[in-house]
Amino acid sequence: MQSNVKLLNLESIIKYLYPESKKFVLQIFGSIDSTNLFLANFLKNKQISDNADLIYVVAAELQTKGRGRNGHVWRSGFGESLTFSLSWSFKEYSIPQLSSLSLIVGVAIIRVLKYFSIEGVSLKWPNDVLMNRFKIAGVLIELRSGIKRSYQTVIGIGINFNLSKDTKSCIDCGVTDLFEITGKLLDRNLILSALLIEIKNVISDFERFGFSYFKKEWISYHAYEGKGVCLKLPNNRIIRGVVNGVNDNGAICLTTDSGREMFDVGEISLRDIN
Repeated sequence: MQSNVKLLNLESIIKYLYPESKKFVLQIFGSIDSTNLFLANFLKNKQISDNADLIYVVAAELQTKGRGRNGHVWRSGFGESLTFSLSWSFKEYSIPQLSSLSLIVGVAIIRVLKYFSIEGVSLKWPNDVLMNRFKIAGVLIELRSGIKRSYQTVIGIGINFNLSKDTKSCIDCGVTDLFEITGKLLDRNLILSALLIEIKNVISDFERFGFSYFKKEWISYHAYEGKGVCLKLPNNRIIRGVVNGVNDNGAICLTTDSGREMFDVGEISLRDIN
């Protein structure tokens, strides 16, 4: 444990959330296997998935089995990151656009970081937040059926605040953190509260207007817009092309030798143009 870690504090978060604090039910753990897994099980066992008036939030100083998209591991030492999950209940008619939920959560993260004067942060389709193409945050969306024709989503978010050298050495991709970017130990309690409020606002707009409402803003943040990329599909097929926006459901659009094509799954990386 780092001596300069300022622990997450429930009273501080609630104070910062005011006057929105009554809309959230928060739990904070020192150590947990996975905030997403805990919250999913909590919602299932308590059968509260259709209580749309409350947003359930679980945060932890340490995840022993933190998860990322496509089975990747989220690595972070005690208090080095902000790792949390929150719930949101959608009606059945919302399902076609839920594939773009991670994109609009990314927009919320960018907005909050910009509010705290952290500029130059960008997005990578579909769920990463970058600084100079080094990963600083990620989003994991998990969906399960509710009752009364609803679907409960668990939205997991991890943001690197001050990673140790040991933690960075265990991560198999380029990463950075907010301390490296700003030179400051930012208050995770304050930023968590700002994120919760902004996520609530963007999802409310998402329910009303769909992803198309955010599309132009999302594209403006995309680090790979107009870049040559490789897109690896789940069947290991590789698609090469130039990023040409996203469609109204959040699928990435590539200009390929076959024309403009759209893909709603896969992982992109910069293409070697040599």
